[in-house]
Amino acid sequence: MVDERNGDDEDPESPAAKRPSTKKTGGPAAPVIAVRMETLLAWVAARVAKFPREHKFTVGDRLVDTCLDITSHLVEAAYRRDKHGELAAASRALVRARVLVRLARTLHCMSEAQHLHFAKESDEVGRMLGGWQRATSMR
Repeated sequence: MVDERNGDDEDPESPAAKRPSTKKTGGPAAPVIAVRMETLLAWVAARVAKFPREHKFTVGDRLVDTCLDITSHLVEAAYRRDKHGELAAASRALVRARVLVRLARTLHCMSEAQHLHFAKESDEVGRMLGGWQRATSMR
């Protein structure tokens, strides 16, 4: 069964409503792109939990793992002097995540609205990632 909700920010139960605080807590704040990807990761994990059993542990787990990889690479890049490798790895993983979401849609594990929500959010992460890559290559 496919959940027809698309994860709008207005839903108080959605992961977006539980977005981590970006206030200073003593250490350096996470980059906005990492927080954005973390929110998308929580949304993806909630959707994968509702995948049919036959696809949950194959396509679903790989999708969650790939989104975790993207988030990890973004956080690592924030703390490294040479960010190029981590940002390139995050970019490759983002492409893999998009392929897995298209597959999930084809297998009827996601609704069209959910696919479009992921596409919109991943496009924004991709734009931010591309900007970060361009900014670091100029240095």
